[in-house]
Amino acid sequence: MAASSKQGVQGGRQKSEYHHFIPRFILRNYASAIPAPSGTSKRKKKQRAQLAKDGMLNVIDLAGVKVTQAPLSRSFGLLDMYRDVNSFDEFELENKLSKLESEAAKIMNRIRKRFESGFPDVWLKRAERDTLRKFLFIMKYRSQTFYQRFNTETGEYIADDKEDMLKYMEEKGFKRPVDVWFHNIHAFIDLNMDAEKKWIHEICTRAYPGDAMWFFIHIQGSYLKFCQTSNPNEEFLLTGNAYSIFEGPNTATIDPSTGLVKLLAYTEYHCFAPLTPSLMIVLRSNLLPLKVQEGTDDFSERLVKTHKIIHGDTPSILQDLPVDKCGNSYSKIENGMVVAIDGPALPASEHSFCFKFFPTPSAYVKTINYILLAEATDKIVFKSKTAACSIIESFLMDDHPAKVVTDLPSDTCASYLKNLETIVQQLGDSARSNHKVKLLLQNDDALLGIMGRKLEQLILDAPPAADTSFLTIYKTLGGEVKDLPKDTDQAKRMFNLVTKVDVAIKHLPQATKSEIQLHRQELLLTLPTRRVWLLLKAMRNIMRPDKAQGDGAEDVIANVSQLFRPNTLTRAMYLASRTEDLLATNPEMGLVKKLTLDAEGMQRFQEEKYLVFERAGIPQIESLASSLYAEAKRLKVYENSEISSKLLSAEELLELATRNAVEESFLETLASDVGDMEDRLLTELKEVMFGLLYIPEIGARSVVAVMDFTKAQLAKIPPVALAILSNSTVFITGADAGLGIDVAREFLPSTPKRLILAVCDVHKGNAAKHELE
Repeated sequence: MAASSKQGVQGGRQKSEYHHFIPRFILRNYASAIPAPSGTSKRKKKQRAQLAKDGMLNVIDLAGVKVTQAPLSRSFGLLDMYRDVNSFDEFELENKLSKLESEAAKIMNRIRKRFESGFPDVWLKRAERDTLRKFLFIMKYRSQTFYQRFNTETGEYIADDKEDMLKYMEEKGFKRPVDVWFHNIHAFIDLNMDAEKKWIHEICTRAYPGDAMWFFIHIQGSYLKFCQTSNPNEEFLLTGNAYSIFEGPNTATIDPSTGLVKLLAYTEYHCFAPLTPSLMIVLRSNLLPLKVQEGTDDFSERLVKTHKIIHGDTPSILQDLPVDKCGNSYSKIENGMVVAIDGPALPASEHSFCFKFFPTPSAYVKTINYILLAEATDKIVFKSKTAACSIIESFLMDDHPAKVVTDLPSDTCASYLKNLETIVQQLGDSARSNHKVKLLLQNDDALLGIMGRKLEQLILDAPPAADTSFLTIYKTLGGEVKDLPKDTDQAKRMFNLVTKVDVAIKHLPQATKSEIQLHRQELLLTLPTRRVWLLLKAMRNIMRPDKAQGDGAEDVIANVSQLFRPNTLTRAMYLASRTEDLLATNPEMGLVKKLTLDAEGMQRFQEEKYLVFERAGIPQIESLASSLYAEAKRLKVYENSEISSKLLSAEELLELATRNAVEESFLETLASDVGDMEDRLLTELKEVMFGLLYIPEIGARSVVAVMDFTKAQLAKIPPVALAILSNSTVFITGADAGLGIDVAREFLPSTPKRLILAVCDVHKGNAAKHELE
């Protein structure tokens, strides 16, 4: 709720107000004892009385690196945060938020009191549950993070939905992104979440479509749980961004033409909402397993499979959190399954739900706190000094994946951990951070020192005349020992050029970045092969210090360099080595191994084709490919393909078929022309050519993976056992296209009593309805 301020008047009408993005009724649950002010004057007594009224919080100030106390009334808020200067009532939105907070406070305070009284559970009516779910989404959406995202000029809006946002603003007449934000919050608050779920269609028409769908997923895609600390000496921390933090996988890919990381998708396995130091609200994704099943659900199984295609088999670190879905007034558990008490029941306003207070083992309490600590940005509030010290000390000392830092002086994670060490000292203990260091030094002298020391060590350890593997490859590529210092210096300068270009183009439009980086790559590939090889070694020294020399993809190609045409050797080494390093240093990118059939996937595929369909560079293989290509064309293999013509042209299908056939005959073809070359070298070459160069894991994927995955995606869903649903209502979201309309079509033979198609576009929905009729 708002607090008035005398700090000025905007627009000459209404005074400024301090707006909390974490309500005071939650902050009061973390309030601590009021310190006694020095002196006994009336002014000091008045100050103490005011503090007693407002409450004080124990605060870890991350910016100031100190432990302090702060008045509750001026914590976790901003001046005029929800003030709409374009509205007649500038504080209309804040007033609406205050009303919603009051409704949520009644529900959450009742939950808190029942928990503190020792009851094992709490019952909520449907309306109470829906109000709580709406409030929790608003807490995420109204946060400081989203305020910073939207509170910018139109031309400076940089979120990944920029194109859609600008189009929406133009269609609806919004001048600034923050106007869309205000509009959406109004829409979410005003929404009547009826039991029949008519609200789903309504919110899709009233709010920005992307955020409307996010609201729907947040409400329907997870279930609500209450987790309590099992140990009375433990507590859940409260961070300023706690309600915006989630646990789950982020999946990205790398543009092979630029090397830039691009976020493709993320999944919220768990979202968090601290209520008290001992009670945390957790929203757990429906994708995660349940102890009690609600019958067979083919659609949910397909959803899980789709999720695995995007993220792979990425588990949640809270996968085994001991929670389950709530009970309700219209069903019961029989033989581990949920069954209706009086037969199938439609959602009704009179239904109620039983939420247990799940005792949470210390290991999970610690993990949740680690997640909050790893993402904290401004302030952290705690109740118990001892508990806070123990949590932060454990976070520092445990080997947690969120603590991987670089050796850059400006590394934010490293400085954050160092600040936490100071905080622990102020809390009365001491601890040093145990974390991994990823070398990313970009300083010229430092880089030269790293390279020089490693190369000198190789030479000193083995006399120049000795054929170490490093020197053997260097000589194979045309180098001599006397040339090594100069070539090393040139490789260092080339790497410095790469780094400086990346820094210079950091804030340029993506299209411009890609063009410049392609030009830079072509420039590098005109240099002597042995210097490009040393450049690749330098990059590996920085990106992968554990694998600084030898055994790289560039070495595999260099060992059989005589097989390549001279003008293709350098390019093959460069592309294979860069792809290998990117995969190794960004293992989460390896999760994206399958081609998605959405717009994002199509764009990515277009970016990748120059790698997939590049010429081999080995004359014998090119000759084999030419003959196999002619045979595939004669047989018209593309006419029998199940791959969509929208995905691949006939020419590209021929190329894929050719590559598949070439891979099968690769070793046999080369074996007759390589003389005494070891079989091991040819096998390694095949792995590089078909695993990194022709079809890299990032940038493109194996022929079989493309074909099998695409066929599976485009094939009709296998028939399932027909169920009679004449007394049931089937509700399908996103039913105007794609998987949604396919699912609707599958349900038709089961003759449901009602088949509801939930869509965001009425016209598309009507078209889908006519198609199904």
